[in-house]
Amino acid sequence: MSVGSVSDSIGPFGTNPVSAGSGAGPGGRLDKQAFLMLLVAQLKNQDPMNPMQDREFIAQLAQLNTLEQLQQLNETVTAMAQHAALGQVAGYLGRVVSGLDRTSGALVTGTVVRVTILDGVAVLELSGGQRIDVRDVVSIEVAEGDPGNGA
Repeated sequence: MSVGSVSDSIGPFGTNPVSAGSGAGPGGRLDKQAFLMLLVAQLKNQDPMNPMQDREFIAQLAQLNTLEQLQQLNETVTAMAQHAALGQVAGYLGRVVSGLDRTSGALVTGTVVRVTILDGVAVLELSGGQRIDVRDVVSIEVAEGDPGNGA
């Protein structure tokens, strides 16, 4: 039985799992839930005179396992990238930075008191309460009284 004929069947909740959009991941690809729904629909609607072969079933389960492993790998890599980004910008803490405020376009200067990751981008929070994107930093100075400045 082909996947095309299964995609037209009605799911267990009265909706087509593919057209309802609930199982579509980024880029219109099927997620794990939609894959399982299609697999169950295949098993329910298979021809009793020509049932699904064991090889086909095992291949589809292997695809599901691969999908789960890729999702876990993606989550791990994303977490590692965020930790690496924090490690890279940790050197900004206690430094005086100047950068452009994206909303006003003005030059903002202050001592970095906190670094956070927002939507995958490092954001520096300055002593005056302003926030600037690390990509908008134009200068970095050693803060007054910091033993690292040679004073």
